[in-house]
Amino acid sequence: MTEAWADGTPPGRLLIESQGHGPEAAGFRRDAVTQVLTGHSVLLFLVQDGVVLALPGSDDELDRFQGRGGVLAADAHSLAQRGLDTVPLRPGLRVIGMDEVAGWILDPAVQVVWH
Repeated sequence: MTEAWADGTPPGRLLIESQGHGPEAAGFRRDAVTQVLTGHSVLLFLVQDGVVLALPGSDDELDRFQGRGGVLAADAHSLAQRGLDTVPLRPGLRVIGMDEVAGWILDPAVQVVWH
C-alpha cells in the first residue's frame, strides 16, 4: 500500500507530528523512540508546522528514532507551503502525500496518534 514500507504492509503505529519545536513536542518524539525500542513498527509523519523537523540536525530525538529503525516521513504539501521542498532534508526521510497517510488512518490495523 505504500512506498514507505518495503514489504507493502502499513505501519503498525502511525505517529503524526503537526507541531514544530518546543518542550511539549519533544516528549512526543521521545515516545516515538520508545515505541521503536520496544519492537514496534513506527512511522512518524511530519505535517503542518512539524515539517520544520525534516531539516537535518533539527532534533536529537529524531536522530535516535531513525537510528533505531523508525521510519520518518514528511508531507509534500506542508514542505512546499513552507518553502522546504527545495532544501536538503534529513537523510532517510521520505516525502509522501496525505492521500497515503489517509489510507493508513482508515486502516483498522494501524494505531494512530496525532499530536
